[in-house]
Amino acid sequence: MNFKKIFYSLLVAAVALSCAVSCCHTPCKSKADAADRCKMKQFDITYFYGPRDADLTKRETIANIAASGITLMQLCGSPESVKQALPIMAEYGLSGNVFDDRIMNLVSKNDPAAVDAVVKQVVEEYKDFENVIGWEVTDEPNADRFPILAEITKAFNKYAPGKDVIINLFPNYAVPAQLGTEDYMTYLEKFASTVPTGVLSYDHYHFLGRGDRNRVLDLNVDEREKLIRLAAENTVDRGGFFENIEDIRKVALEYDMDPMLIVLLVEHGDYRNLTRAEILWEVNMCLVYGMKRLSYFTYWCPGPDKHWKWDNAMCDTQGNKMPHWYDVQAVNAEVAEVGKYLFKRKCQYVAHIGNVEKGAAEFAPYAGISAVEGKDGVISFFDDGSIYLVNKDFKKEGTFTVKSRKPLKQYTNGKFKRLNGETITLGPGQGILLK
Repeated sequence: MNFKKIFYSLLVAAVALSCAVSCCHTPCKSKADAADRCKMKQFDITYFYGPRDADLTKRETIANIAASGITLMQLCGSPESVKQALPIMAEYGLSGNVFDDRIMNLVSKNDPAAVDAVVKQVVEEYKDFENVIGWEVTDEPNADRFPILAEITKAFNKYAPGKDVIINLFPNYAVPAQLGTEDYMTYLEKFASTVPTGVLSYDHYHFLGRGDRNRVLDLNVDEREKLIRLAAENTVDRGGFFENIEDIRKVALEYDMDPMLIVLLVEHGDYRNLTRAEILWEVNMCLVYGMKRLSYFTYWCPGPDKHWKWDNAMCDTQGNKMPHWYDVQAVNAEVAEVGKYLFKRKCQYVAHIGNVEKGAAEFAPYAGISAVEGKDGVISFFDDGSIYLVNKDFKKEGTFTVKSRKPLKQYTNGKFKRLNGETITLGPGQGILLK
């Protein structure tokens, strides 16, 4: 997601591959240091790249964000505009993470001597706003920046204890020159053992084939018709999605961190215009793999760009709702309660049913479930006995038969109710929470 940096000019220098590391730091040595990491307090739905400055302060903008089912705003722009927005956000029950230029400047300059004073200043700026729950520091850093990021994180932990520190990492299709390590797992483990944050955030964009997708998807047709048209089109999907999420889950468990994923939403470059089912697929893959927060890229449509040709975010450059606003609203309404329920549970086992993706495990009997029959699914088990089952096909519905020692219950309207029979039919990308 390198292109996000065009919106934050200071980040360009932050990922320069030739910069020398001069920062002294004390790394997190092992899982024993987990107590120093600040973890998330609740399940939140957020976004990367939204309104800023004058747009950020408009009541209508904030009301629309809340109405979409988003609960956490990324706050970019001048401190004046952010502080003007925060009381309005509070009226709508929204919290925010501050993405401040002064912090990004610390990263780009690689200046450990300035860290303490600058972080203290930023924290002081927002000390009166209870709905500031954390800080976003940088996006997709090279490993040579991990020492300065460790110093910044420790300073935030010192001056704003209990608040998030978010540093978003590269996906597994980044090359070694971007990562600053010989391979992806080394990159993740080096970050987790060096930077004392309790959050392991990354992005992965799965859906390519923009040039092959027919623009009729932009028309006002119902979701069933969109899926019928989709099935007839020649689109491609990037490999490695499940390898990536498996690696993130493994490292998050090892270092006791909360994993989160930024998913594709905006059409740009080779990334196609998504259907609602594809968006639901991305979100449910977050939940089935135990992600503690999900984020959409983007809420606001970036401005004109000859290369990326941005289109179909949740809102256009003026803040007008686009079709994806309604898609995301519907998806959020479908998954929010499940996300809240699973947030406090630990994901213990994830397996694939039918088609087994590279890097994933094939289902074997677990926790009273002797078999799961079906063509294409993912199932996960949590420490309270709950089970999340997702249809891995985003084009058509799937039928699954779950063989259980005890009768299954389905989570509906905040309660588990007896499920009739063992056969479950799920729509494209849909999930079901069982116990």
